[in-house]
Amino acid sequence: MSDETQHVDDLKAEERMKIEIPIEEEPVGGGKSASADIVEEFKRLGRQFADTLETIFTSDEVKRVETEVRAGMRSFADEVDKAFQQAKDSPAAARMKEEASSVKGRVETGDLGRQAQEGLVTGLRWLSNELDKLAGQFDRDKAAVEPEEKSPASE
Repeated sequence: MSDETQHVDDLKAEERMKIEIPIEEEPVGGGKSASADIVEEFKRLGRQFADTLETIFTSDEVKRVETEVRAGMRSFADEVDKAFQQAKDSPAAARMKEEASSVKGRVETGDLGRQAQEGLVTGLRWLSNELDKLAGQFDRDKAAVEPEEKSPASE
């Protein structure tokens, strides 16, 4: 049998072992009730938990980590700011500014503005026609229902 197989068999055997923890039982009728003990244990656990958290958050290690995180965040913000400044001063940004100026000029001269206006007028006409068709459907439905509702005596 190889050492590895022996090691696996040992682990399996250890896993099968059972550890028994003796339970301390109080004599019947002796002292406090079980519910009072549970309440006291929860109080003690709560105090211990609060003390542990306080110790953790006031430890030198946590303060050191907090200081490092803050310094790292400041460094990150500085790097991002530097990248934005470099991008703003880049040739690509200058080209974008030129293109924006060109578009602005075309809008002001009327070429792009005229095209946008024509597109808007076409869209509004289409919408108006579709609304007219929809209203016509309701009018036909209403006309079909009204004769049934009117009685000959009311005319």
